[in-house]
Amino acid sequence: MIALVDPYEVRGGGQVVLEELLRCLGEEREDLVLVMPATGRDCINVPAQTLVCELDEADRAITSKSVVLVSNANASHLYTLRLARRLRASGASCRTIAILHNYPKNKLRERILKVILKEFDQAIAVEPGLRALRGDAITPSWLATPQTEEVMISAGSLRQRTIKCYARPDRSKGLHILPAVFRQMSALGYVCEVALGESLENDRSYIKSLEASLAPWLVEGLRGPDWLNPGDIFVVPSIYGEAACLSAQEAMSKGVFVVASRVGLMPYLSPTNQGIRTFQAGSVPSAIAALTDVAAISAEEFDDECRAASSQIASRSGRWYREVTERLRREHREVGKTAS
Repeated sequence: MIALVDPYEVRGGGQVVLEELLRCLGEEREDLVLVMPATGRDCINVPAQTLVCELDEADRAITSKSVVLVSNANASHLYTLRLARRLRASGASCRTIAILHNYPKNKLRERILKVILKEFDQAIAVEPGLRALRGDAITPSWLATPQTEEVMISAGSLRQRTIKCYARPDRSKGLHILPAVFRQMSALGYVCEVALGESLENDRSYIKSLEASLAPWLVEGLRGPDWLNPGDIFVVPSIYGEAACLSAQEAMSKGVFVVASRVGLMPYLSPTNQGIRTFQAGSVPSAIAALTDVAAISAEEFDDECRAASSQIASRSGRWYREVTERLRREHREVGKTAS
């Protein structure tokens, strides 16, 4: 049995990864359990054959004597280790694997997380820099977007004069720099729009301040990749916490030009620096400079870069999932031998 654990009740990058892992594992009808709150399960597609349960039901739901426990979030690592101890005490053979999605927000949390990760049998990172948290973490080709259908980009001119952003209203996402940035870019004739997702940090004071300062550019409702059009500019102003940044990759795959802060994989998403420019995290002048540089690119060069970036993202699509799925299946086979 392979059990994936995720405590979140909203959909973020980690839950996008979880959804695709469930789909890949379900292709061979693995004995799967998803340990996740019902509100979180409602935010993702769960294969019909997957057994689901709440966090407080896992001990009863996991009945196999050979189990691979996969923790899909920093917030579920301690829970997963405690669950593994209880399962082992009941006579089960159990392997624990932590998936490393992002960086802790401060040095204290980083030190605590490093200690916790030592207790796992194995760790898998979504990008190489996360090995700083556990040196022997397995790093498949770094995480790219799962692309279930071919992206079609028209042959005509792509360039729009639209700048868009969508993100959770959490401090880590850096949305508070956007009012100054959008004022400058609006003066240059760009249409600027921002949509807010569901917060994980739930800092009501910050959210209220953000809604007020972004009011001239705020659009109602949740937004995702389908909101973006080829030739748009997509801004990712995160100041910490990003690793693979799937939202930036999703945008690039659609022929959208990305302007992003230099965190996580952002500076490396395009080895040839096509379809993306980066700026100093948290810096309004640096963000404005990057956007005005993109505005100065000729229409032909802009279009070429958008198409090149889309092709690069497509070429990496799915590889991380294939490698991780095979590793989880291999671990499942090995723990089964131990149990027998």
